[in-house]
Amino acid sequence: MNGKRSVWLISAFAAFTCLLLPIIASSQVDKTSTVRSQKTGLVIHPVSSSTSLISVDIAPSHALNKFSPNQMFGGSVDAIGIGGLNTLFSQSNVAKMLGSGIGNLTYRLYTELNVQDWHWNPTGTWSDATNNQGYFTGSAVLGTKITDSYGYLLPHRGSTHDQGDQLDWSRITDGDSTTYWKSNPYLSTAYTKEADALHPQWVLLNLGAAKSINAVRISWANPYAITYIVQYWTGSDAINNPSNGQWSNFATGLVTSGSGGTVTLKLSTTNTSARYVRILMTQSSGTYDSHGISDARNKMGFAIYEIGVGTVDSNGTFTDLVSHVKSQKQTEVKVSSTDPWHTSTSKNTSTEQVGLDFIYSNSLSQNLPMMVPVPMAYSTPENAVAEVAYLVTRGYPITGIELGEEPDGQLMSPEDYGAFYIQWANAIHAVYPTQKLGGPVLSGSVTLTWADAAGEKDWLKRFISYLNSHAALPSLSFVTTEHYPNYLVKADYKLLQKEPGNVKALFDEFTDALVPKGTAVYVTEYNIDSSPSVAAVDLLGALWQAVFVGEFVNRGGQGTYFYQNFPYPLLPSGSEWGLLGMFTADANAQASSTTSQYFSNLMISQLWCATGSGLHTAFPVTSNIKDSSGNTIVFPYALQRSDRLYSLLIVNADTADHGVSVSFTDTTSHVFKDIVTQTWLSPANYAWNPNGKSGYAMPSGPLNMMPLHGGTTTYNLPARSVTVLSGRIL
Repeated sequence: MNGKRSVWLISAFAAFTCLLLPIIASSQVDKTSTVRSQKTGLVIHPVSSSTSLISVDIAPSHALNKFSPNQMFGGSVDAIGIGGLNTLFSQSNVAKMLGSGIGNLTYRLYTELNVQDWHWNPTGTWSDATNNQGYFTGSAVLGTKITDSYGYLLPHRGSTHDQGDQLDWSRITDGDSTTYWKSNPYLSTAYTKEADALHPQWVLLNLGAAKSINAVRISWANPYAITYIVQYWTGSDAINNPSNGQWSNFATGLVTSGSGGTVTLKLSTTNTSARYVRILMTQSSGTYDSHGISDARNKMGFAIYEIGVGTVDSNGTFTDLVSHVKSQKQTEVKVSSTDPWHTSTSKNTSTEQVGLDFIYSNSLSQNLPMMVPVPMAYSTPENAVAEVAYLVTRGYPITGIELGEEPDGQLMSPEDYGAFYIQWANAIHAVYPTQKLGGPVLSGSVTLTWADAAGEKDWLKRFISYLNSHAALPSLSFVTTEHYPNYLVKADYKLLQKEPGNVKALFDEFTDALVPKGTAVYVTEYNIDSSPSVAAVDLLGALWQAVFVGEFVNRGGQGTYFYQNFPYPLLPSGSEWGLLGMFTADANAQASSTTSQYFSNLMISQLWCATGSGLHTAFPVTSNIKDSSGNTIVFPYALQRSDRLYSLLIVNADTADHGVSVSFTDTTSHVFKDIVTQTWLSPANYAWNPNGKSGYAMPSGPLNMMPLHGGTTTYNLPARSVTVLSGRIL
């Protein structure tokens, strides 16, 4: 255990306990009496013959998982607004975040979502040093510590929209004949060691609605496609529903001897109704782009100035249905990849990434190992190696290195991501063979994509298959995904019954995809929703977090990273206002109040678990509490903590209280002995009051805590509550 962390946590817990002393009962709860909390007025009702049983199987051979709380319950660091270092990382904010019990951190790579190259070190070298442009490699030489860092926009960008700040647009429909999209050279034969046809690059145009078309006009840049085919999507939504439909070839859409220039290609003799049109490119001309012959990467891949889609009449007159403008109002374009070539003048000055030295040196890191990223989709292997070298030279502890972020959200094919992964992994392991690498950092638990030639649509399965076919699976030390299972406007407590199935599906996906047995699983971002949500700040957010974490632990996961632990203001979500996080923020970005997930995170990491790095063991638990339809309404999760105490995390999703007795079984039967500590969060001590952007929690804690005698005591679980029971067993 890290000394500073353990001392701080002991002090914090002591202070926290002092806050609870006014509501801790001075004696055992008698089964025949009613005890009222002086602080909240919560009534604990006696329970009679209807008492239900929670049974814990503590046979060592039946253990489900072993983990360290410091590594299991982490927090996140993401991009921030310019100047946010001094406000978000104030001493007060950091103290409150640490007070929630977060462990190690994961560093999120927002530049990948912004379609930008991350200059993790502002100091570095350009491939075209004379003109400060080309491909950038951060310096591994130690110098002034890195406080902040930035992304750089890409002048050969292909996609109109992105998952980030939407600061840029596609060069393919911008109406400028001097700008062009170019695909990523690291997907070319020179780097993949495979034929370009095995990594076809594509451009997709979304016409917004089905249009009657029979022609495309392509203005090729260098390198152009010699072989390509034009296709249309047969389903309803090629982007958001890729498993429902297929790409069909236009009757005369195949070109096998392209020669560049501007081509108007008639696709069929009759018009076709289509919303999505794709140009699939499989053979490159290998001719140098506008940046010249000094860098071989300039001739790799494919490049296009502009594309039009529409009709051509019998006179050869082309009618274009595409909107060509330099904004996101242009006809939407999606591409398979984008060349990371850029210039020193394309810095994004509206968003910054926290500097690696800053975050490792900040008390929020607690000197714990961190899950760090390396840029991949819009960077180079050399830059990744330099970053790892910098971290290793500084002596910073690393949990693992994630390669890229959310490739599925960018419609990257699993084979293209696999080709990137192998190149980056080989480059890093050539210098640092013991570093643990992982991915693919999927934005969803189960991701589907356009079917391959064999009809396979499962993204992860194809990625694993690609690594396996290239003898590269040993380089995958862990797999990562994000977990945002719901898209909510209002709180819906029925989701609690669905969450065990969601977590099961996540792990089933890893099994079905043939992820090697024993590969560590991390969820490097999670919350109930992926956008500001009233459900997260409602009491539901706390109950959901407890169920997710308990299920994840029981299924053998090795790390969860809560998103977002920094304070932020409420934001609109439909007619409601909410956020993802533990704290609301005032006008100065300071934590102004705590939300339900602050309390659930604290209960999970500091009460269900013993604080620190000690090894905890999870055991199976059964409960016979069901509703009238046979649905589970009480969700228990059991541990033997590193301090040898046994503890139960119990979520009561029902609208009624439930009394339970607890037993532990190995070769014999056991019960809690001596003093058992019961702590709970319920509607009596937390309630969210919607009020637009001024919504607030009242009450907002503190937690209720009560010492009870062990033995055959009945423990009351308040309606819609999270409860922790901890003590020794007899």
